[in-house]
Amino acid sequence: MEEISNEKKSRKNKVIAAILISVSVFVIAGALASKLLRKDPSISTGKTTASSKTKAPALYESKLDGVKYSSKELAERHPLAVSIENHPDARPQSGLGSASIVYEAITEGGITRFLAIFSPKDVKEVGPIRSARLFFMDWVKEYDAFFAHDGGNEDALANMTKYGIKDLQRNTANYWKDAKGKNVATEHTLYSSIEKLYGYAKSKNLDTTTSSFTPMTFKDDQPTSEVSKSVEIDFSQNQSYLVKWIYDVSKNQYSRFLAGKEHTDRNSGEQITAKNIIIQTVSRTLDPTGSYGSQNWVFKTTGSGKAVIMQDGKTTNATWKKGSLEDRTKFYDEAGSEIKFNRGASWYEIIPPEVQPAFF
Repeated sequence: MEEISNEKKSRKNKVIAAILISVSVFVIAGALASKLLRKDPSISTGKTTASSKTKAPALYESKLDGVKYSSKELAERHPLAVSIENHPDARPQSGLGSASIVYEAITEGGITRFLAIFSPKDVKEVGPIRSARLFFMDWVKEYDAFFAHDGGNEDALANMTKYGIKDLQRNTANYWKDAKGKNVATEHTLYSSIEKLYGYAKSKNLDTTTSSFTPMTFKDDQPTSEVSKSVEIDFSQNQSYLVKWIYDVSKNQYSRFLAGKEHTDRNSGEQITAKNIIIQTVSRTLDPTGSYGSQNWVFKTTGSGKAVIMQDGKTTNATWKKGSLEDRTKFYDEAGSEIKFNRGASWYEIIPPEVQPAFF
């Protein structure tokens, strides 16, 4: 009996010793944790302290499209304008979906052409690149942009120096030919890249790092609960140049259709979209002494005229004003207030008075 009693006492003493050791370990661990927290308050058991919060990376707003980018260099890079054609043999074009601003206007034979303005986005391929037009140079001046093109008609080339255009005329070092496996005329095959064109500008001792043009006023998206508005623009009674912009309610943007099909970018394969559609009515006259005779159009890009602004799923009747060649074209609502634009890509559809957009 005495042996059993002693054995029980021994087991009891062992349990007590184990408990005391466990308590000691917890006490010591607590003291060490408290000491560490005093030295480094960012160490916690799940509670976030002020010093543990990670600072958000700096963002820089582009003057061209109002979007905020992580790269200051790209956000502030000097604008670059590229003349891109729209003949059916040139489609799908490369780079239009990455441009911050695109102008579309009639050139000859009812064919439209694009002036695409780049800055914050690098594009591996842009084109097909075509010749300059004087009215394109009027818009190039608004941004003091570099201008990439393949020659031009007589009045454009004659005024290149007078306008003070930062000219990036085609050369063999910075442009290449590519028929894309199609049997097309050589004028539909000229391409370049944004990297090469900015390198071209640097080789001419042009400053690519700054810009001094007047930006538009930007705002955040404000989707409307009104009936969504889309538009069809028949530039020349030719199905090949029939444009539609369809409003996407879920993304608060407009999707582009051309000739009855989705208008896609060759680089990405994705449909072209825009946050703002500016339909600007501009008077035009024929100059039969120019390169294209009875098809040589001259646009009046200064002064004022009518416009319709599409954004956030609604349309606004507006007036455009441009005082001089260097001035930025500004847009005003019926109350006379300057219109603010959504951050993102803007497309200018330049139409003569006889072309009437159909809204639906």
